[in-house]
Amino acid sequence: MLLLFVGTGATTILLNTAHAQTATLGEPIFVEKGATTIQREIGPNRTLYTFTANGTMNGNIEYHKTGEYVNVSKGNNMTFDQGHGVLRTNDGSETANYTFIEVFNGTAYQGASAYSTNSTGRLSVLNNMVVIYKIEADESGDYVGRQWIWK
Repeated sequence: MLLLFVGTGATTILLNTAHAQTATLGEPIFVEKGATTIQREIGPNRTLYTFTANGTMNGNIEYHKTGEYVNVSKGNNMTFDQGHGVLRTNDGSETANYTFIEVFNGTAYQGASAYSTNSTGRLSVLNNMVVIYKIEADESGDYVGRQWIWK
């Protein structure tokens, strides 16, 4: 059984993995390249990170993304992260907010994001959308990420 809490609200997703089927992710909704912009120790085993990224949604909507997260070290090269951010179309006409949780296992970040927006245009499909993702990062903080709709 997998229990997933998304964001700071009471959103909970409960999956019974005893009857799980193989999922096909298909094409990612988001593909992006980004970088860590600030890294600051905020307590024992806790680090605050900010980041920025540029990417495309559905292969044709270009966006810029900013955000921050708190990283909690669990030892053995394992971390748990929780954060939030804003996705903005490159022309600045639309925005969407998101919250996320992720784990890092020494080679990649894997997690889920929940999006919300008041947009009635191109980003309107993101309202109440949950995506899962995988991010590969280098030691300097540069990363490439892909996100898929969780159906």
